[in-house]
Amino acid sequence: MYRTARERNSRHRIHTGLFLVALMLGSGCLSATDEIVGQPEPSVVTASVTIEGSPISASDLIIANAVIEEGTAPFIANWRLDGVLVQTSNSLAYDAGFLSVGTHTIEVELTDSMGASTVSTVIFTLLEPNRAPTVSLELPSVGIAGIPIAWSVDAADPDGDNLVVEVDFSDGVTLRDLSGQHIWGEPGTYSVRVSATDSSGFLATAQESIRIDDANAPLLTVSTNPSPQGRIHLNLAGELSIATVVEDPLGSTSVSIDWGDDSTSDPALAEESHQYSEEGIYVVRVTATGPTGITTERVFHVEVVSVVDDLEAAQLQDELEDEAEGQLENEVEQGLDPDGDGTVDEVTEAQGDSEYDWQSDFDPDGDGYYDDDQEVDDWVTTDEESVRDEVGDEEATDTIPSDSLMIESSVVNEGEGPSEDELTPIPFYNEADIEIVNPVFNEAWGDVDDASMQEQTYLRSISQVTATWWNDSFWEDWDNDGVPETLCHRTIGVFWFDSDGIPGPERIILVRTTHCSQDRDGDGNDDLFFTRFRGLDLVDQNSDGIPERHDVLTRTVWTWDNGTYEDVNIHLFAHARTDADQDGNLERRVVVNRDQRMVDQGIGSVLTAYFSHSRFILRVDNNDDGTPERWMTIDHTSWIWDPTEDGNADRHRDNLRAVVKRDTDSDGSVDVVRALQQNTVQFDNDSNGVVELQWTWRAGVLKVDTDHDGDLDYTARMRGWHQHWDWGMIEYHIHRFALTRTIDHDADGILEWKQRTIHMSNATDWDFDRHLEQRESYTATLTWWDSNEDGYEEHIFRRVREASYLDEHAHGWTSQTEETRSMEIWRDSNHNLHAKRVVVIGLSSWDNNSDGSPDTYDHLSRTWQGSDTNNDDFLNRRVFHRHHMMQRDDNADGNVTFSINSNIWHARNLSLSSSGNIEVLQEAYLSHNVLEWNINSLGHAYHTNSTWIGFQIDYVTGTSQGITVTVITVDSNQDGTPESQTITTAGSGNPP
Repeated sequence: MYRTARERNSRHRIHTGLFLVALMLGSGCLSATDEIVGQPEPSVVTASVTIEGSPISASDLIIANAVIEEGTAPFIANWRLDGVLVQTSNSLAYDAGFLSVGTHTIEVELTDSMGASTVSTVIFTLLEPNRAPTVSLELPSVGIAGIPIAWSVDAADPDGDNLVVEVDFSDGVTLRDLSGQHIWGEPGTYSVRVSATDSSGFLATAQESIRIDDANAPLLTVSTNPSPQGRIHLNLAGELSIATVVEDPLGSTSVSIDWGDDSTSDPALAEESHQYSEEGIYVVRVTATGPTGITTERVFHVEVVSVVDDLEAAQLQDELEDEAEGQLENEVEQGLDPDGDGTVDEVTEAQGDSEYDWQSDFDPDGDGYYDDDQEVDDWVTTDEESVRDEVGDEEATDTIPSDSLMIESSVVNEGEGPSEDELTPIPFYNEADIEIVNPVFNEAWGDVDDASMQEQTYLRSISQVTATWWNDSFWEDWDNDGVPETLCHRTIGVFWFDSDGIPGPERIILVRTTHCSQDRDGDGNDDLFFTRFRGLDLVDQNSDGIPERHDVLTRTVWTWDNGTYEDVNIHLFAHARTDADQDGNLERRVVVNRDQRMVDQGIGSVLTAYFSHSRFILRVDNNDDGTPERWMTIDHTSWIWDPTEDGNADRHRDNLRAVVKRDTDSDGSVDVVRALQQNTVQFDNDSNGVVELQWTWRAGVLKVDTDHDGDLDYTARMRGWHQHWDWGMIEYHIHRFALTRTIDHDADGILEWKQRTIHMSNATDWDFDRHLEQRESYTATLTWWDSNEDGYEEHIFRRVREASYLDEHAHGWTSQTEETRSMEIWRDSNHNLHAKRVVVIGLSSWDNNSDGSPDTYDHLSRTWQGSDTNNDDFLNRRVFHRHHMMQRDDNADGNVTFSINSNIWHARNLSLSSSGNIEVLQEAYLSHNVLEWNINSLGHAYHTNSTWIGFQIDYVTGTSQGITVTVITVDSNQDGTPESQTITTAGSGNPP
């Protein structure tokens, strides 16, 4: 294809030399006269021609290059293409461009600077140009992972060259083939690229995308027998059956079962059964495999036991009960009696509280005469006869005069009437019970029935889920003769649910019921029965092994019943706790341990004996602030013995210890504390319904944070006892309590207010009519105020009421006598006596017809008050008030023989002389008396006499005023319209 003609070189060199000589002569470089110097022999030029890139077809670019082998630069090159001069220059390269198909010659004539020359030629042949192949790819746009997907390539070469076809599936797999199937294992979008290369290296490509979706696992349906939600519980003697149904639209499937005990069913039939040989917890895996190799698995946990008490849930219940039972004893005692002295610690201060010694206050010298009475006893009122003599004889008038001397305010100033404390009722005989004892009973027994103590709670919970249930029967040897003779039936329901795969179930519910019976006396009828219910309900939502809530209950009942005699023994234990947010603060905690025994000998319709002992802890903290809104610790024992079963308990003992606390406003501080200890003994030995002996002792404390500032500022402490005995005809009742109340608002230990109360009563019944013949009682209170906490009481009030009652009937008492005394003191800021008030009240009444209303009574009230109005430590103003009311209806026919309503007000303003003598400065007096005779049942009197006597005198100015008024009214037919009324009056005075 390529050829060089060296045979023409010498001829070309001669021609080139002549041409250079001619150029030099013509240019004047040489003259004729110049001496010609001989030149050295010219050098030889040798070169060759090469074509870039080895072109072979008309589509190849032709570029020729002269390659110098010998010669002296620079060079002049004459380029000829196919014999035609196409380029003369000093360039050693010639770009011929694209040439036609055929043989072509490129020649170059080179002359160097020395005149030497040479010619070099290259001959080459160009063929027709190669054409690139074509290629296309057939591929679906969507496929499924794991499923073979068909593809094909269509590749061709117009020149008929052999092609190399390569397919890249973009998942690391490349094939050299024109068709086939490919499996993508993972979902995603893939770009598949195909290339076709001919023998000349010409390349053609094509590309398609395919989306690979997840292959759906086979649809596996598994049913088991037993078929609960959650863990399957199986008796060792039973079988586990598994039925499977598998569906996969992609093709055939297979099922295998791993039973968890190193045995498998592979492949498994549509129904398989398996029996375990050992107890344990097994993981059963049912696996369905689809045509893509993708599997579906169902996992079951199977707990196999031979004894129900071996269930993991049963052992957990035992652990929870044992833990709580161990805590209960200690917590009850720590809550009630931490120092272990037998007394509830909260009531120790009440037990050691001294009683109010009221006799020392009212009769300090012990002479039997109440010293405060001296003020009212020694008061000498104005002589009314002298007043009448002063004002003169009364004269008739038409109307009752309107005179200021006739009204109370003319004598008594504002603030000299009954005080607020004086008007406050005297505490009832059961005042301490109302404030302390009864609320404890209401708290302890009114709402003690927590849901955890009810069997229905657990039955309801397990009924709402699909649990494993089984029933079995077994024999027990109750008489210990080595031969089981007692048939028992048992029902077990268990639910163990763990959905998140984290060790630890989210929910456990266990219900166990056992019934046994035996014929102990051999008469063919069962007479000894045993029933036990045990329940567990546990919730652990986050599977951390610490339940947010659990309730456990065990209730056992032994019953002996032979048709006439019945003996029932009940044991109940419940433990419940809730900590929903698991912050360590329990929102709810309940622990109850109760034993009861009930005996019925079949004599009557009531029990022969009853015994109960309960220990109880309750904590309720709904707002989870660490301070329970409700907190209780109870220890209660009760025993009743009624051998004749007539409903009259021959013996009764009851002991209660309790502490109850409340955070009423849920602010994290305890607002109310009540503590109580009580013991009761009662005997009715002849079972006639009349208690021969009853004795009750109790002590209690109440503390209240009245202003919700975190300090228990109000305290009430009580202790008391009640005794009753009845020895035949004579029956005695004694009741006594002492109550102390205090207020310390700022909790600094200095009381702002204190009140002490003592009550004592005794009663006697001399016959069998169940009504008392007499009752005597007293109630005394002492109250003082120290509002500025300086250690001096600014205000003191003490009062005592002594009462005597005779002949009780169905509606009250036939006769009663009461005496009430009070003394009240006010001091000024300098602790000096500012005012003193003494009240003495006597009441005697008779209920002659036993209807509950007095027919005859006599009431006398006397009040004395002294005040220091000018703060000189001398009571310069003194006021006396006497009120007498009397009515007489001895035959209780509703017609009152006579009645009296009399009031006297008497005031004196005094001064204390330098010598210590008391002098009267001013004096005011008023009496108002109403006397009525023969009053019918409608309240209309036959004769009424009303009188007023008013008198004032100022000894300093020497002035005085006086008035008397008498009104006599006659209503002879007692119809409420008087037939006559006579008014007479007299008055005198020398006002300034």
